[in-house]
Formats: sequence, structure tokens, C-alpha cells
Amino acid sequence: MSNLQKVEILSKFIVDNFNKFREITKRPLIVGLSGTQGCGKTTVVNQLVKYLKTTNNLSVVTCSIDDFLLTYKDQCQLSNKNLGNKLLEFRGQPGTHDVSLGKKVLQELCDVHQKYSENSQENLSVSIPNYDKSLQKGRGDRSPVDNIVIPPFDIILFDGWSLGFKHLSSSKLKEIYYNASSSSILKSHLLSHLEVINENLKQYEENWYPFLDIFICIESEDINNVYSWRLEQEHNMKRLGKDGMSDEQVKDFVDRYMPGYELYLERLCNENFFSGDVKEDKEIYGRHLKLVINHEREIVKVILF
Repeated sequence: MSNLQKVEILSKFIVDNFNKFREITKRPLIVGLSGTQGCGKTTVVNQLVKYLKTTNNLSVVTCSIDDFLLTYKDQCQLSNKNLGNKLLEFRGQPGTHDVSLGKKVLQELCDVHQKYSENSQENLSVSIPNYDKSLQKGRGDRSPVDNIVIPPFDIILFDGWSLGFKHLSSSKLKEIYYNASSSSILKSHLLSHLEVINENLKQYEENWYPFLDIFICIESEDINNVYSWRLEQEHNMKRLGKDGMSDEQVKDFVDRYMPGYELYLERLCNENFFSGDVKEDKEIYGRHLKLVINHEREIVKVILF
């Protein structure tokens, strides 16, 4: 299945919900998009923006949880405060983002769109941080240049590898950890370190998830595809003349993400994201779409929750 077919499927899902939500509210439709590293999120998002604009005349703005990663300096401070916890040594895990900054930007996008709808002549814009993963020899840092977007914002696409992960109860986390095989990557980390990540997730749930109106999950048939996909991305970045990690560093980097997949991916991929949603004015069914892809990133299954 080509990328165009993927975009057509996702576009229909988004537009159908946009039309439904427009009857309830005039604020932008905020789409959460989750997918494992290297699954093609960025490519799909970029193509979706163009497709929704040309075929439906919709104005779309994008942002990623990566935009809200801590600065290199703050990440180093976080690592020093959590010595020995490899999950917080580098960027990416819950706890390595400026959650309040992300909430501020999402709210500002909604507010500026509302102001624009009331007075389209007013000079309005929103600054979205820009994170450059090639800086600091591949460790990454926030770029000094923000991405400036101008309303209207009919659709906001918000993506991330862990977007949609929800914390586990203390008892459930311990159950998974102690029942995991000795070869499980979970056992390469202390339970206390995993508990820190689990606790950090609550901030995302409280501050970011209430903004999401619909959800898209891209699931890999085999989670180990992430290793080859992430390696491919790093090689492509180097071909562009940017600094990047060695193959060994890439493996070590991906290893740090695997506990998150092992703990939280099953629930995200097999349960309606909006289950338990307190927004009683909204229907739950039809707001969560899952695409299952193979190693070649081809869709093998489409499921609507």
C-alpha cells in the first residue's frame, strides 16, 4: 500500500471527525498521532498537511512532542539528578520534555485561532519551538530559531513516539516487571527507575491529553523493526552532512525506548484512547484509528475503535 493510500485513509478519518466536531465547537480539531520511531510519522504528517490543504482546503499546523524536548543544558541537569537511570540519561523518555511549554503552545494555538475567527484582520502568530537532533554531536538541542505559524488552524497534528502512553498502577507495573523473563529488556533497569518514568507520564496525561480530539496509532507488526528503521534514519541524516550517532550508539539509544514499548504499547494499540474520557458530550467510538504496518511500512490492517 503506497504512502498516498495511507494519506487517503488518514485524511478521510480526520475530515469525517472535523465535520462532526465543527458542529460542536469552532476551535481547531487536535489530532494525536503516535507511532514507533522510524515508522514514517514525519513523512506521513508532511504529506497529510499538503493533502488536507489541496483536497479539503483545510489549514493544518503540525507540532511534535520532540519540539518540547528539554534543552541540552536542562537534559544534562536532569541526567545528573538521576545518575544511574539510563532512561533519563538522554532525550526522549517521559520526563525529558518541557510539559508546561507544550501545554502553553497547544493552548495558544487554540486561542489564536479563536481570535482570528473573531477578527481576521488582526496580525496574529504562534511560535513553536524547533528541536534539532543533529546538534551536540547527535545528542540534540533546541534550535535558536522557532517555527512561526499563522492562523487559521483548522487542524492541529500533534505527534510523538510515546504520545498516548498512559501510566500503569503501581501494582500493575510491578506485576509486569516481576513476571518478565530474564531476557526482557525491562530487567536491564531497576524497578525504581521504571517507576520514575511511570510517574512522569501522569504530567502528560494531565496537561497534554485533554487537548486531543481524535487519535491515530501506527503500530509495527514487529517492534524490533524500530532498530533497523532508526538506523536508516541516522544514516540518511549523515548523508545530508549532519552529525549523528554511530551504529552502536543507535542500538544503545533505541534500547532505552524499548521498556516504554513493552510497558505501554499494548494498551495504546488495543484500547480506545478515549475510554474513560470524562467529556460526556463526545462520542467515544470512531475517534481512534489504528494502522498496523510491516517492515516495509506497508499497511496490513486498519482498525477503528
